[in-house]
Amino acid sequence: MHAAACLLLPIAATAQTIATGDTRTVAEPAYPAVCVTVPARFKSSSRATPPSSDDTARLQSFIDQCANSGKGVVLAASGANDAFYAGQLQLPGVALVIQSGVTLFGANSYSSAEDLLHFSGKNASLMGPGVIDGRQDLISGTPRLVQARHITNFTVYNVTLKDAAKMNLYVEGDNGFTAWGVSIRTPVSVVNSDGIDIDSLTNATVTQSSIQTGDDGVAIKTNLSGVSNVTVSDNKLYGTHGLSVGSQTMYGVSNVLFRNNTVDGNDLSGTYSPGNFAVRIKTDPTCGGMVQNVTYLNTCIAHSSHPILLTTHYGKCAGKAGTPKMKNILINGLLATDSYKHATSTFSGYDASTPLDVALAYVNLDNAAQSGSEYASLKLHQTNFTPTGAGVSTSSFIASGSIPSCSF
Repeated sequence: MHAAACLLLPIAATAQTIATGDTRTVAEPAYPAVCVTVPARFKSSSRATPPSSDDTARLQSFIDQCANSGKGVVLAASGANDAFYAGQLQLPGVALVIQSGVTLFGANSYSSAEDLLHFSGKNASLMGPGVIDGRQDLISGTPRLVQARHITNFTVYNVTLKDAAKMNLYVEGDNGFTAWGVSIRTPVSVVNSDGIDIDSLTNATVTQSSIQTGDDGVAIKTNLSGVSNVTVSDNKLYGTHGLSVGSQTMYGVSNVLFRNNTVDGNDLSGTYSPGNFAVRIKTDPTCGGMVQNVTYLNTCIAHSSHPILLTTHYGKCAGKAGTPKMKNILINGLLATDSYKHATSTFSGYDASTPLDVALAYVNLDNAAQSGSEYASLKLHQTNFTPTGAGVSTSSFIASGSIPSCSF
């Protein structure tokens, strides 16, 4: 990925570092070599009442034959049969490729598992252009749809994830993750259904994806270890809780670049999603740590309840206790339009000795109301509002850039 073409010129000795994100050279993924092609036996019309004898054992057998090869287990249509129904599947170092017009459904049995698809190892991948349907409207539990743990070079490409009961795509641990051209279609009413979670990873890219879901669109967190070198670019989010860091930050977050993203508070049907967010960094003393060198470049926002929320008092969260800190947070180029009439933005540091360190340039909010801002040191340039509150200080700096030209 190319570095951001935006320079900030400091006043006096105060410099603002722009995050560079993923250190890898990330290109559009290629499909892997085929290990085996599996023909469908069922139809999508059985979604409400899946077959009692499903595809779980059959698919796991083929996956095991191809394990740790990086090659593809291809799910293909067969005549009028266009569907697979399965419980939890383990996919170590293997690609699962779902062909066009084919859907892998979570069968009823996976509702009591942790997830439907569990990837691990090196060079695993999940590819479409087919669909994975978690059937959250029909199952009783709250499993994650796709989970990857302790991965190296994990790729998710050109696939649709829909109707997750909990997180849609959760990637936790180790090095190298690419999500490219992923479509997420989970109703905004489904709680805790994050779109893409990046947890305890080094070098990750989420790009050119379209996400509708009922919680964070993209979330970065640190349950096992720190997160560093992340790029989130050219994505469109609908009705979500935004482009988020946190709430778990106890092991440290650094060098995260959000660039050229669009966040719409309405879902894809045009219905307003209450309590939506856009730019969001959230942490708390129960799971706090250092969040530093995070940059939001050229962000387009519409129909938002909370265009910007930076807070160290998010609420209790599971994790290791620590002082929540934000240092060198840069928002350069942001336009919010058609905001909710009661929309507010928040800049809330931990205390007087641990204020937020934030720079805003070329930021234009159509509703500039503030709520709960305190203990923040803010540098401002070409910004149409001035945050105020206890312990809030502002100063000027000079930056290149512009308010983005947005279309929704």
